[in-house]
Amino acid sequence: MKFKFGSALLALSLLGISTVHAATPPKSVKILNNPIAIEGTFFAGNGGEWFTTLLSKRAIYIVGTSEPAVGPTQGEVIAIDPLTKAQLWDLALPALSGAADAIATAGMIDTAGNIWVAGTSSTPVVGPTPKPTPTNVINPSGVVIDPTPPIRSDLTQISVWQVSPDGALIASYQYETGKVLQPLSIKLVKTLFQINGSNFQISIDQSGKFSKYIEASFVPVKVSTTQTFKDGLYIWKSYLSKSAIAHVTGWSPKSALPVVLKVGSRTGAVYSAYKISGELLKVDFLSGLGLVLTTQSAKGYAISLLK
Repeated sequence: MKFKFGSALLALSLLGISTVHAATPPKSVKILNNPIAIEGTFFAGNGGEWFTTLLSKRAIYIVGTSEPAVGPTQGEVIAIDPLTKAQLWDLALPALSGAADAIATAGMIDTAGNIWVAGTSSTPVVGPTPKPTPTNVINPSGVVIDPTPPIRSDLTQISVWQVSPDGALIASYQYETGKVLQPLSIKLVKTLFQINGSNFQISIDQSGKFSKYIEASFVPVKVSTTQTFKDGLYIWKSYLSKSAIAHVTGWSPKSALPVVLKVGSRTGAVYSAYKISGELLKVDFLSGLGLVLTTQSAKGYAISLLK
């Protein structure tokens, strides 16, 4: 019998039929809070804001904009080690060619692991030069008249930054449009990086040459509140739940709230369940890394890594 059983397994292997099965599911699981890998404000100032999270096996990157108390607004990329959950590096993305302010609003990772970030920057504003108080006039109070502060110009320059996986700024490029723009996405289309906003589209090659600028209305792709990701023998499900979930204990919401379930791909049996603390900003998955949640709360932004 042992020989026959072994022969059967060998035959199935030769036929390419998998004999691997998911672990036996528990009868029930208790819903847990999503585990926080790292949390912080990350982006400085009242205007500091997260825009996207990018995944690679070597790091999790968060892209956004900082508005420091002193100095211009600038884009920012922060790398997080998925193993230690520690911050690896933090790179500021300054405005280009003497521009006053810059914001980073979209990003992607190319096949070489480089991070491409798209945003906009403003042209520099020249303020009035203060004139010294004349010494030959009556000025009994001795008041020094400060110059009128310059008013920042609109964000009309499309800016693109290329960053290495180690956090070095490889190159930066810009394209003046004369109109206020905000890139919403950047993606590789054949050999060009295509940047889309709600009112424009433009492409850039790897040498930094811009082309195919179009002014038109583009409808941003809406992310569904229900998302599924295949993870080997399992499936991750992220959705809004407004009622009890079979075989999940500790969950009886009064309104629709976000949850994440890990279920068997064949049976649908629940292996783990998480309730999301804070506002869920983005859910993404990378094979070999896991499911990554980006959330926001009063404490700032947080990254969760589920496996």
